[in-house]
Amino acid sequence: MKTDRIIQTARISLRPMSVDDSSAVHYYRNIPEVAIFQGWTPENPQEVSDYAIKMAKSDPFNPTDWYQLIIENSLDGQVIGDIAVCIDGESRQQAELGIALDPKFQKQGFATETVKAICQFLFSQHGLHRIHVSIDPRNTASLNLFARAGFRQEARHVESVFFKGEWCDDIVMAVLSREWQS
Repeated sequence: MKTDRIIQTARISLRPMSVDDSSAVHYYRNIPEVAIFQGWTPENPQEVSDYAIKMAKSDPFNPTDWYQLIIENSLDGQVIGDIAVCIDGESRQQAELGIALDPKFQKQGFATETVKAICQFLFSQHGLHRIHVSIDPRNTASLNLFARAGFRQEARHVESVFFKGEWCDDIVMAVLSREWQS
């Protein structure tokens, strides 16, 4: 198990992606039911390795770009998914999240636990004001996940995102720090 954990809960650990994660990340991100709504579907394990090397040179919570954290099963250290964080570079008070989970670990509460853990960390340790997500309305699993985690729908933008060759609607869900505290 890696020792550079950022967040630890009873069932999951969140830590920076490393070169050692390349095969696992490439594998689950290329499973059709995972890839369908993901903006990043690596073509090969080397692409994941290159991204991990790039991220290792940056501060994970500095507003430069998306930063992928690996979700590990705390019991056995197995990589079960990843969660991405992108801090807004202008205000440094907002972040966007994205999550991908290996289907073998879906519907077991791991994603909800991960989202709640990263939100608690970002609000309490980094003093963020707002965290949001952008979700294709056909991705009902993600809509339900973020609703369970305490996010509320703010907007539905009609055909506002050109994604994988088609215009798609975009649902924005968010939670404010004061809402999270209550």
